[in-house]
Amino acid sequence: MSRPESVDTKRVSADFEAEADNRRRQDSEIALLELEIEQAWADLSPSGNSFDAVSHDGHLLDQTASLAALDPQVPIGSRRGLRGIKWAIRKLTYWYVRFLTDQFNLFAGVLIRHLRNLEARMGRLEAAAGLPIDQSVPAGLGLLDDPPEPAPEVVAQVAGLAGSGPCLVLSAGQGALVEAIGDRGIPTHGVEQDPDRAFTGLSRRIGIRTGDMLAHLVGSEDGEFGTIVLAGMVETLPLKDLIGMINQASLKLKSTGRIIVAVADPATRGQVESELGSGLGISPITWRHLLEHAGFDARLEPCANSRISQIVVAHRSANSSDRSSANSSNDSESREP
Repeated sequence: MSRPESVDTKRVSADFEAEADNRRRQDSEIALLELEIEQAWADLSPSGNSFDAVSHDGHLLDQTASLAALDPQVPIGSRRGLRGIKWAIRKLTYWYVRFLTDQFNLFAGVLIRHLRNLEARMGRLEAAAGLPIDQSVPAGLGLLDDPPEPAPEVVAQVAGLAGSGPCLVLSAGQGALVEAIGDRGIPTHGVEQDPDRAFTGLSRRIGIRTGDMLAHLVGSEDGEFGTIVLAGMVETLPLKDLIGMINQASLKLKSTGRIIVAVADPATRGQVESELGSGLGISPITWRHLLEHAGFDARLEPCANSRISQIVVAHRSANSSDRSSANSSNDSESREP
């Protein structure tokens, strides 16, 4: 009786890997699945609340991106019978993992919302007990209502003003700006702090990630974006955070990138909002001044909207890029001991 030939496992493994790599290049559905996994990892990864938190965990996003590169579409081979069975197993496994991921994301969103409410209640208890309050933080921080979703005319104008890609939208809300800019053929994704709004956008297959806006901006690569849009929750941040956001945005833009700011003027707030929002948000004119000071050529574009009447467009030309680089170099030298 002849001895059965041994199976060359290395060759079989190489064939599997070659087939999987070929399918990843040719199958657009696999690319979409990889994007969904990347979004799920971005949703689950913890986000920092300050520059310090991000600097201590600077490699977190790199590790997350590495994990997100795993291929969920294992090869199923070409043999009849087994191919169909493997395909069915793969589909069922993917559905089960996706189901668990959605449930976990929903639980994480509810937990984050509960912790934010707990933080607000603790702040009110400290104020009622007469405990000292840090005067560097505006008293109304977290008490203002979230800005509403941008009106259609604002969305259309911002999308028309967007420059080259990729584009980053902070904050994304339910994804109207992200969707409109993406429809123009510009690769776009956004970041939203409110899990409920982000979940609404994700359910419509819009590229939104949950987490801290500033932390996401700091964790991005230098020169990664051609356009950065600032809107939504940007209206409720204190001045020091806005200045830090401008500085970081100037680093993350390409050499000829642009920043678009679509916010309401704090002067148009009602009396209650004006008192609660004291020290939060700045007007479009102040945005233009800060962006010009950062080395941009900024202008105000009128907008036919009762709430957002002016949109700031800051374009970085070659000369302004040189000035910005010189300012960053001077700032670095001044921080050295």
